[in-house]
Amino acid sequence: MLKRSFSTIKSFIRNRELPVCNNCANFIEHTNIYPYDSIPSDKLYGRCKKFGEVDLITGLIENDYAKHCRNDMNKCGKNGSEYKNKTNCRYHQRFILYKYTTAQR
Repeated sequence: MLKRSFSTIKSFIRNRELPVCNNCANFIEHTNIYPYDSIPSDKLYGRCKKFGEVDLITGLIENDYAKHCRNDMNKCGKNGSEYKNKTNCRYHQRFILYKYTTAQR
């Protein structure tokens, strides 16, 4: 019989202890504004408030994709050096409080 010795050994899932962009205060969720398009995911199209570029013609800020920021060691990197927990962020706490109080009306 084959023994299942691997089930008692530590998990083999990589990056489990690293911070996740979805939980970061700088993460911008993707919103699909075109009703006939397929629904893209935050994994591919989520953006980061921390990094981006200003368009010289329009003046609009084009934020970098979160996936690219996590792959670039000069930005956030794999370890999430710029990660800020959403629940500890004062702006996020005020937003949740505002959302809760306006929903009660």
